[in-house]
Amino acid sequence: IKAVDISTLSFSSLSFISPSCRNQFVIMMMRNNFITLFVTLLATVATMSCNAFVMKPSSVTVGNKSVGPLGMGFLDGFLGGGGAKEAAASHILLTGKDASERCEKLKIDIYKKAIGRGDPSLGVSADALVAAFGQQARSKSTCPSKKEGGSLGVFGPGEMVPEFDQVVFKEQIGVIHGPVETQFGSHLILITNRE
Repeated sequence: IKAVDISTLSFSSLSFISPSCRNQFVIMMMRNNFITLFVTLLATVATMSCNAFVMKPSSVTVGNKSVGPLGMGFLDGFLGGGGAKEAAASHILLTGKDASERCEKLKIDIYKKAIGRGDPSLGVSADALVAAFGQQARSKSTCPSKKEGGSLGVFGPGEMVPEFDQVVFKEQIGVIHGPVETQFGSHLILITNRE
């Protein structure tokens, strides 16, 4: 029996194999090529998704550890999140000359509260983040939505000011974004759902 490098085989070079075995061999090679292509595609999507975490500075440092996004919605761009018809979000609105700086400090406080005594490297639970955000919205926000913990409910594109829409319909779900400057002041935005 002669050893053959199968990577150099072509259909015409398979003449030494019986027709029935040749068909099975070709099917096996096509299946292997498909599997290789599929695994490569998955690896590419995973790499691009992970790069979304690395390239967007959405993490907050608590102590000496960095807390990243919750991970919800990190494939939105690949799975259709770009054409969302509606979203749900909460926000905290601060006004005044130092509103942006106060938003930054408030964001850190919310993450600290959501993590509690937990390990920041393990991330933040979605429920804890929503609860901490709502609590701060009730006490600090200048928007009437503060009565609902900053919840704006469900809305579609174009129902909010453009700067707000840009974040809610394009950025990661489950991460506090901001400060986002609009004509009303500085916002912290927590996107809770997008469809």
